[in-house]
Amino acid sequence: MTQPALECGVLCGDCRDLASVQRLLGGRKANLVITSPPYADRRTYDQSSGFQPISPEQYVAWFKDVQAVIAEVLAPDGSFVLNIKPHAEDGQRVLYVNDLVAAHVRQWGWRFVDEFCWRKTDDGVPGGWPNRFKNAWEPCYHFSRSDRIKFHPEAVGHWSEDCFDYSPLNPKSTSGSGLLGSGARGAAADRGAASYKGKLQGGSEQSSHSKNVGNEGRHAGVTRPSNVLEIKSESRQGSHAAPFPVALAEFFINAFTDKTDVVLDVFGGSGTTAIAALRNGRHGYCCEISPAYTDVIVRRVQEWSARQFYLDGWHQTFEQVLSGRRLEAEDAIKESCEELLAQRGK
Repeated sequence: MTQPALECGVLCGDCRDLASVQRLLGGRKANLVITSPPYADRRTYDQSSGFQPISPEQYVAWFKDVQAVIAEVLAPDGSFVLNIKPHAEDGQRVLYVNDLVAAHVRQWGWRFVDEFCWRKTDDGVPGGWPNRFKNAWEPCYHFSRSDRIKFHPEAVGHWSEDCFDYSPLNPKSTSGSGLLGSGARGAAADRGAASYKGKLQGGSEQSSHSKNVGNEGRHAGVTRPSNVLEIKSESRQGSHAAPFPVALAEFFINAFTDKTDVVLDVFGGSGTTAIAALRNGRHGYCCEISPAYTDVIVRRVQEWSARQFYLDGWHQTFEQVLSGRRLEAEDAIKESCEELLAQRGK
């Protein structure tokens, strides 16, 4: 189903079907794929969809076809963000998510760009286990096919009175953690190098980078965020048990895409990604195997955008499609009643 302006499209079908996903995108490439797939066999899903929960032992093999479609439709400079957290069983974490991340790199040729920690800021997160604490965060794994991706850190930055710049004179980590600039930073590093150079030359000098900056190389400005995202989780959306928040999708959309780019969610759920894409001037597309959740996506997007969805190839509005379903259901009930009466009459 697509909107007339192709600002948003929803496929009710299997995201492992490459031809269907390409049809959904109209031949365009996705600049960002962000999704949260089914969490192994921990949850009950819409039985009318035909989807069978995947066991942890089979999960990597099942996901192989999913990532293959994503790799095919992703733009060369695109990003793929995967939100999934392993469950615990018998008092310990199950490792299928770790296997999945490793398979992306070692079997399927993806680059593992980064790992984000989505810290849920809700105060009332449940949890009462005998040997561990409550779940208060989930990982988001960032993959790409190329070492050159779209990246706009300033779009997700925030104002700070305590910024510093990394200096080319202090480019390496000395802490063992991989953190750059663990010594003097920015202008402070410049001044240290300039001072040392001045002493060697019998004089003193100051680099241009250090002018009008504090003694520690710190200054006011827009600073980049870290890879820890503090975002409150959202309650059920259209009876969906595990939606991720719009703000989470918006962070990745703004950081890794441009205006009018294409954003795709291959496990559409309640349509959060499509809403976030449209809110930020991007085209939003979703695949969803469940007919019930497909309806949820369409309703949410229509309510938010005040625009009408049309059934692709039939030019029927969503409301007309629903009306047709009701008539079909009423006819089926009527036919069943007539058959029952006829059998009793015999």
